[in-house]
Amino acid sequence: MHARLVEFSGADGKRDQFVETIQGTVLPMLRTYDGFAGYIALYAEGQDRAKALLLWETQEAAESAEETLAERRQQLAGGVGLTVESADLYEAPVVELGAARV
Repeated sequence: MHARLVEFSGADGKRDQFVETIQGTVLPMLRTYDGFAGYIALYAEGQDRAKALLLWETQEAAESAEETLAERRQQLAGGVGLTVESADLYEAPVVELGAARV
């Protein structure tokens, strides 16, 4: 399993827009990619930051998806007034989510 940790700035007061964009646009788009395994959104109220953790079955799936996702991420983030600060790929040697869904 691999995970891409995407960090955003400019998030203050944009929680609802952030969530709406993820649920209405980002998740449906990600589900079309081979190897997509999950998504976790993090929002820090009052700290101007948000993060997203995209889970991928393999490093190859993550890297292949990134070829088109990098540009889309910039466009979607800009649409809600966020700035992408980083988008780093990590190996995820331990992942335990159970049936978590919010």
